[in-house]
Amino acid sequence: MSNNNDISAKLNFFSHTVDGSAPCIDASYTMTLTKPIVNFIPASTDVIIHNMRDQENTFDLDTQGFEVHKYNGQVNNEFHNGDEQQRIYYEELADLLKKRLDASRVIVFNHVFRYRGPSRAIDLYDTNHQSPAVHPHVDFDGPGVYLKLKEVVGEEEAKKLACNRFQLINIWRPIGFNIITRNPLTLCDYRSLDLKNDVHLTELRGSIISYSIYTISHNAQNTQKWYYLNEMRSDELLVFKMFDSDPNVAQFCAHTGFINDHVPMNNIEQISLEARCFVFYDR
Repeated sequence: MSNNNDISAKLNFFSHTVDGSAPCIDASYTMTLTKPIVNFIPASTDVIIHNMRDQENTFDLDTQGFEVHKYNGQVNNEFHNGDEQQRIYYEELADLLKKRLDASRVIVFNHVFRYRGPSRAIDLYDTNHQSPAVHPHVDFDGPGVYLKLKEVVGEEEAKKLACNRFQLINIWRPIGFNIITRNPLTLCDYRSLDLKNDVHLTELRGSIISYSIYTISHNAQNTQKWYYLNEMRSDELLVFKMFDSDPNVAQFCAHTGFINDHVPMNNIEQISLEARCFVFYDR
């Protein structure tokens, strides 16, 4: 199938729990596993994933919950926590979001490198070095975002900042020389979700801060619209929401890595880098 076309792929949706209780995920599972320990049955379902290539400018954070940007910065290789490359990268992303969103302040507080290709030794995995996630999800629910904000800035500062609109945004890109063909990222148009039936509050256990995320089920009406950007390069960014305190716009973006069976499998290392960012406004 041509890379310019939409594709069909299987996504591992939430189906039901094994014991009838609320869904939960054990966050302390070994980082090398692509399947975390869960109490629910995934339903591997074929969906159409639409290619955004040549339509990149038609997506908007407040409408679909995601958009595509170019990266013209300096950081094109992995970096270590606390080094100069990390500082530069965080500053670049903060500047990008301030300019794009007319925000008053941006705090980039976390990043994760995710690896595809050759197996890595278990001791090379930690909270900043992981495998791609392979189930549709949103990283935080609303209360979890407030807990994270208090963790990052302290309780008093969090109260002040939460008085105005604020967002939690993820910026995802390939890094290094190799394009992403294995486990690319797919994003769901917020407007296409049935918020009452497709979105499931899921407890995250074993994390430093106990909070909940959303897992996503497929709906019988097949209304969900999923998108990806084929053959993403390191000069391209996917920017998507995990939370927005404004109730009148797209609130979050469900997302997952997926296996693209329409491209040849290879064992070349492909690395993505995602960064989580709090965005604040004066209004």
